[in-house]
Amino acid sequence: MTFAIETHNLGRVYKIRDTKKKEHKELIALREVNLQIEQGELFGLLGPNGAGKTTLIKILTTLLAPTSGWARVAGFDVMQQQAQVRPLINMVSGGESSGYGLLTVRENLWMFAQFYGIPSAQANRRIKELLDIVKMSDRLNTKSSDLSTGLRQKMNIVRGFMTDPKVIFLDEPTLGLDVGAARDVRAFIRQWITEHRERTVLLTTHYMVEADELCDRVAIINQGRVLACDTPRT
Repeated sequence: MTFAIETHNLGRVYKIRDTKKKEHKELIALREVNLQIEQGELFGLLGPNGAGKTTLIKILTTLLAPTSGWARVAGFDVMQQQAQVRPLINMVSGGESSGYGLLTVRENLWMFAQFYGIPSAQANRRIKELLDIVKMSDRLNTKSSDLSTGLRQKMNIVRGFMTDPKVIFLDEPTLGLDVGAARDVRAFIRQWITEHRERTVLLTTHYMVEADELCDRVAIINQGRVLACDTPRT
């Protein structure tokens, strides 16, 4: 069986230079992480700051090399087959400020669509559809610099889903959102994966309620180790 995401004894060690002692220290971010995430699964990664969640996502999205072990996304090795992995994935991080302030919402999203080679007509149609879903159709021609924090994050969410990836990584996507905006984003995520069961979501969050509401399974990670993995109700 080909898993959407699979890791085996995945590890990552950072070497930090101690300028006073003029030596390097090791910071272990991930320790022998083993995960098997099936296609169509909405999988949650729950843990405190510094637990290793973002490091894991960076490795899975080919932005960071592991120190040990291996990982595959959509059946491709993230180190040896990066060119095959990247067209199939996308990523959204909470609190990020992607886009250009002088461009409108539509212009920003259209620009990102062009990076992936999406034809203009298809991109414009998809932009309108997704903005309708997240209740931002009235902001189509608003400059992104004039958006509130919550609306800017909704635009980032739309940007991540524009390419209709097979696997999407959501790193605390509702961070800093008010209750209503966070509810809209969660509803959109659940609708997106329900429409096509071959799609897969890896979601990191601090919020137990969010994990319980959205995820099919949840792994709890702390100090770089996966401590437990099961359904939220178990």
